[in-house]
Amino acid sequence: MSNISNDSGLDDSATSGAVANAIAPIAATRLSWFLAEVDDGSMKNGKPNGQPRLCVLHSMELLESDVSDKYMTRFVEFRVNGMVLEAKLILAADERRLVDAALLSMSREQRENANARQLLVQYTEEEASGERLVQKLVSPDSVMWMSAKPELSGTPLVSLGPGCIAHVLYAYDQRHYMEKILLHLKARSFDHAFDDHLEVEDEPTLTDDTWMLLQYSPEPEVVVYQVIQYRHTVWRRENLFKDVIAYIQLPGSDIILQAVVISYGRDKEAQEAKYEELRRFALDMDFPPPDEIEKHLEQGSNNTAALFSRTSLYQKAEQRDATGEHRELRRNLEQMSEKAQSEAQMIIDAFDMVDNINKNLQCRLSGDARLGVEATSGDELS
Repeated sequence: MSNISNDSGLDDSATSGAVANAIAPIAATRLSWFLAEVDDGSMKNGKPNGQPRLCVLHSMELLESDVSDKYMTRFVEFRVNGMVLEAKLILAADERRLVDAALLSMSREQRENANARQLLVQYTEEEASGERLVQKLVSPDSVMWMSAKPELSGTPLVSLGPGCIAHVLYAYDQRHYMEKILLHLKARSFDHAFDDHLEVEDEPTLTDDTWMLLQYSPEPEVVVYQVIQYRHTVWRRENLFKDVIAYIQLPGSDIILQAVVISYGRDKEAQEAKYEELRRFALDMDFPPPDEIEKHLEQGSNNTAALFSRTSLYQKAEQRDATGEHRELRRNLEQMSEKAQSEAQMIIDAFDMVDNINKNLQCRLSGDARLGVEATSGDELS
C-alpha cells in the first residue's frame, strides 16, 4: 500500500517493518523515495546560489541509514557527483510514482517569494473522521481579516473560507523563519502534552475501543491534532511501537500518514480535555524572535530534533511499557540500523573506488593520446 508520511516525518517504519517481516509476510521497506529541496548552485557546481531546486532521492543515496529523527528537522545529506550535499525532505513514499507526481505538481507551481509575509494560524474543522485542530502557514492574500473580539484577549481573527474562522498565532515576513516557528510550536506542544507514564494497570493493551490523541502532518506546513479510536488506525499488526506511533488513512485517500500518539485511554473525555488544552496552549505561547529560533531548535537536551528522534520516542515507549517488550525491540532495531549503515558505507566506498579507477583510466588514456600526437609530430618533422 502506498503511503506518504507526516511532513514528511520519516520515522522508523522501514526498519520496524523489516523486524516484523521475520514474523509475518509484510512489506520490508517503506518510505524508500523522497522528494527533496536542494540549493540549485550546490547541485550544479558545489557553489550555493540560494535558489531552491526539487529532486527525487532514494533511501540508498542518503548518507544516514536512519532518517527517523528527521521527523522535525527534515534535513539529510546525500552524495552526488563526488560532493556531499544537504537536502530538505518535503515528502516520503514507498512508491516512486507518488513522489514523481508530487514533483510534477510542485514544479508547475511557483513557490511564494521567500520574503513574502506568512501567517501562522490555528482553527478547528469537522471531517468525516471527527473534529481536527489545525495549525498551518498561510499567505495573507488568501485570508479575510476580521475584528478581534475582547473575550479572545485581542487575538486577531481571519476567515479562511466559508465557515472557517482562524486565530492568527504569529506573523512574519520570512517563510524560512515561519517554517521554523511552526516546528517550534509542534515540538513545544508535543513536549507539553505527551504523557510519559500511563496507568498500565488500567490500560494493559490498546484495544479497538481505546481513544487516542494524535499529532500528524498531512502536508509540510500543516500540523493536525485529532482524537480517534484505535480501531480507525491502520497497519496495527505491523506496528511494533503502537504506544507512541500510529498509522492513519484519511477518508477518501489512499495515503497513509504516520502520527505520534500523544496520549491514549478508554475515557474519551480525558483525551478531548487534553486536545482542548493543546488548543489553549498555542494561543498563549510566546514565540522566539528570529535571532533566537535556531537556539531553540538545535541546542539543549530538549531541542526539536531530540524530542522526535528515534531514541527519544523508543524511550518514551519503554516508559509506557510494563512488559519490557519495547526495550528488546529497540536493541534489535539498533543492531539492524548499525548493520544497514555499515553496508551502505561499503556501497559508497565501492562507488568511490570505481570513480577513482575511471578517473585514473581517463588520465592514462589522455596521456597516451598526447604521447601519440607528439610521436606523430616528431615523425613528420624528421
